[in-house]
Amino acid sequence: MNKTALVTGGSHNIGQGIAIVLAEHGYDVAITYNSRKDGAVETQKEIEKLGRKCFIYQASLEKPEVPQQIVDQAHKDLGGRLDLMVCNAGNGGFRGSVLTVTPESVDEVYTVNFRNYILCAGAAARHMVADKIEGNIIFITSSRAEMAYPDDYLYGGFKACVKRATESMALDLSAYNIRVNCVAPGATWVPKNDKVLSPFVKESIPLHRVGTPRENGEVVAFLASENASYITGITVRVDGGLILPGMLEGYDKIPWVREEWKQAQYEKAMQMVKDNEEKE
Repeated sequence: MNKTALVTGGSHNIGQGIAIVLAEHGYDVAITYNSRKDGAVETQKEIEKLGRKCFIYQASLEKPEVPQQIVDQAHKDLGGRLDLMVCNAGNGGFRGSVLTVTPESVDEVYTVNFRNYILCAGAAARHMVADKIEGNIIFITSSRAEMAYPDDYLYGGFKACVKRATESMALDLSAYNIRVNCVAPGATWVPKNDKVLSPFVKESIPLHRVGTPRENGEVVAFLASENASYITGITVRVDGGLILPGMLEGYDKIPWVREEWKQAQYEKAMQMVKDNEEKE
């Protein structure tokens, strides 16, 4: 019997790489996309070339009812079976200082990068338990869940929440032999990073290059395979050693907070103070 997988955010970058690699490993796949329909169709065509099925769904996963709806639809389309849930769709674009935090910015990052993952996992797990499938749930987190950056308290913080939640879910779902793990990419090649990352790669990554979506996909396929049948509740970093060095003696001072960034955040925060005072 063919295995089946649902990959959220499968229209580009890491999610696309994961979906195609899973198809190469014999999975029929369902994927979601938010706005990149062309990318989703491209993923579908690549998977169908491999002789596997691929279903695509537009999904605004920040809406609380959508994760359950999408998982139910994928379960139905994939023949009433879901072996693997890969929670990948998120938004790492938010950067800023806590001085300028707003309720809206917290909600935006939370709903896409934490709540959506947990709701998808719960919906998938219910199908696995009902169908008596000893399946897998894999979360795509980030090396930023383990290393702190001054402008990353929201995205990195919620990715750390996913990592910790994984450990509890692994215990919870072990009663049904469902395994739960994380894959944490570091700097990964995507078209928009092609030039921006060049000096960063040379100076900062021990393996002297960025990773690829395919490399993350191969780790997902391994964790979901029988070769990893005794692995649950862990996070595998796919980062070329990016976050290993930490602070090294004898090296130049590390600018934890860049002065130009600090000044921009200060000015924005002071404007918020002024605006709030004017409202009173």
